[in-house]
Amino acid sequence: MDILMPKKEILRRLNSIRIKPSGLKLRKYGVSVKYFSGKSDVPEKRVDYEITIELNLQDYKGILTISKEFIFYNQHEPDGMSEILGNAVSKALYPLQTYLNEKGLSTHEIINIEEIKERWKKEKTRLSDKYSSKALETFFETVDKKLKDRSEIEKSLHHDWFWNLFFHPKFVDYGETRKTSCALFLSVIPYQPALRFPGIQTIHKIPTDYHSFKIEFESEELPADPYFISKHPGKTGAFMSLKVIFDLDLYYHFPMHTRAYFEAYTKDINGNKLFIKKIQYTQYQQNTEEFNNKVLDKSSPFITGGLVVSEQKKWGFYKNEYENDW
Repeated sequence: MDILMPKKEILRRLNSIRIKPSGLKLRKYGVSVKYFSGKSDVPEKRVDYEITIELNLQDYKGILTISKEFIFYNQHEPDGMSEILGNAVSKALYPLQTYLNEKGLSTHEIINIEEIKERWKKEKTRLSDKYSSKALETFFETVDKKLKDRSEIEKSLHHDWFWNLFFHPKFVDYGETRKTSCALFLSVIPYQPALRFPGIQTIHKIPTDYHSFKIEFESEELPADPYFISKHPGKTGAFMSLKVIFDLDLYYHFPMHTRAYFEAYTKDINGNKLFIKKIQYTQYQQNTEEFNNKVLDKSSPFITGGLVVSEQKKWGFYKNEYENDW
């Protein structure tokens, strides 16, 4: 039979979740970002890549190493010039190291900036041996300038969906309802700062059958950014919304899977959505077999499987009932 406990104790545990780094192994994620226009179900653009993450503790600090590789554009290796240059910058930038605390938050400070500069020198030499143009020289000057100021690189990382979503605050106080108002920042406009999406974030107390617990964010319906209107002249009364589902493992409380759905749209007279733009982000952990023989710690907020004992009466007796939907 499931271990049962009072609702207040489950809430206390849910509101104090932290990353448990002991035994946490390197993780690999397959990431796919698909861009859709109008009502088409076929993406006009698709980017796929693999992310590897390793967390180590040094002097009581969490050092997070992020690697990004195997980048494909529209399901092929980089072949256009813009793709080749973007891939070269990515090869220089990663592996990237930053700090991570027990709440899954980062200072967004790049620790290994000197390594990145050395890798960029090699990439620049490699490109110079194969290509030559004024535009390429201008590109080199732009990247060189950014690398001189670490804050410029750190700022550019906020244009990346993986960065936005991985470091979004998830371990917050959800109160007695397991819901809280917050904002998620996501870069939905290319090369522009992330937009702010206010909404409601919910933590689910019932674990999934694939060793995770869910945290869901759903934004308010917002007026669409002018960028999406400018791409479709004549559209008025446009809106945008965002939904994100985070799966974190039950044992280390570290990200497993992430799915994000952004929509920009107008509405017909019946209130049905007429899409201007959709972006779908999926990130799946690849090495999940590590959880097959894991057992929940008794201090876990998910140990009950969702059932809780009703609150005690004044005389100290439990009601002979269980609660599930709260």
